[in-house]
Amino acid sequence: MENEKRNDIFFNIIIILLLLLFQQLAPATGRFVASIFTFATIDEYGVFAWISVHHIVQMLLAIIAIVIITKTLKLDFGFIFGDRKTGVEFVINFTIVALVFALIWHLGAQALGNVGIPNHPLNFNNIAGQLGFQLLLTGPSEEILFRALPITLLVYSFSESKVVYSFQENKVLRNEKLCISLENIIAALLFSLAHVRWSLNPFSINASWVQLILSIALGLWYGVAYQKSKSIIYPMAMHSIWNVVMVGARYIHLALLQ
Repeated sequence: MENEKRNDIFFNIIIILLLLLFQQLAPATGRFVASIFTFATIDEYGVFAWISVHHIVQMLLAIIAIVIITKTLKLDFGFIFGDRKTGVEFVINFTIVALVFALIWHLGAQALGNVGIPNHPLNFNNIAGQLGFQLLLTGPSEEILFRALPITLLVYSFSESKVVYSFQENKVLRNEKLCISLENIIAALLFSLAHVRWSLNPFSINASWVQLILSIALGLWYGVAYQKSKSIIYPMAMHSIWNVVMVGARYIHLALLQ
């Protein structure tokens, strides 16, 4: 029994390390492929085209991995609508929180005089391209790679979902328990690590603590939505909404200052 338990722990660690490796290689491949092309004719200032190709490539790699795993292990990665009522409630509540957060964030930035001026003109092409990228690609690409893939694989690795903490949902909506699982926590940490910029030659590590903390907090929320609704569609929508609201709020803030 003791040896079996040790083997289980070893297997879980191997799965986590493989996920970490894949989640580093997929974006790296996306960067490599995107760098092959030139986008000057459609995106003179490099606002959206390069990063769009990057996200498409990493999403395709994640989908290929999921297809292979699905055929091998018969796992369900949630590419269905699942519990629609629960999923829609998550999206609505999350959107409200995102709007309030964006307002508070930009009021704080205004008070501190730290609005941040983009290094590109605020014209239609740049704004539409940036918002289009955030809306159409960030949620699908990152949630497939950093939520559906790791959480589903980790549940398989653990043999079942490992609940770490349960709490009551908003009673106005439903008097049900929501759970934060171990696999969700690990996926959120891996998602946060993906926001760390590092280099081997010369060796350097750069990260924003605010972004890392936000990545973990948002990642946990996306993960709860994924496991509760049994669908990756709603976390995709939540992720895209967050990015569109934050980027859109910044553009609105800058427009008001002009």
